[in-house]
Amino acid sequence: MSDLERSLEEEIMALVERNLKSIWDADVATYRRMTAEDCSFFEWYISPQRIDGLDFHLRELRVHRMVLGGGLDPLEETDQLFEHEILQPRIQIYGSCAIVTFTLMVRAVSPGKIVRKSHNETRVFNNFGTEEKPDWKLVHCHKSPIATSDSLAVLRT
Repeated sequence: MSDLERSLEEEIMALVERNLKSIWDADVATYRRMTAEDCSFFEWYISPQRIDGLDFHLRELRVHRMVLGGGLDPLEETDQLFEHEILQPRIQIYGSCAIVTFTLMVRAVSPGKIVRKSHNETRVFNNFGTEEKPDWKLVHCHKSPIATSDSLAVLRT
């Protein structure tokens, strides 16, 4: 792998990290800047159908921590901590398109409680800019459950 390819892969992984951080921080401005208006999502724990468009996810940012952590109002809990780990990332770059696949593990820690959730994920980014001045945006995300008692309960309902 050349230095240029390695540098581009590092840039793409930094995008994934910033995108995830914007979700945990409910940072609507950053998430909006990093996501295409016509993005599409498959999120097994939200809907069995594809979710189209940025607007849904901008509204979802305000409740995302609650979905993961299970608290009554986790955005107001100062003692709650969210961490994530990206396991086994693979980056494939084809011109202006970058495909990132990985297992995402999320850890929500609050007083007396730790909740862990994991799923497999594919994030597709497109460079709407140029090589000299890239403008990478998320255009598609697909999340697949890992067979656990939590995911099986959702899938069977």
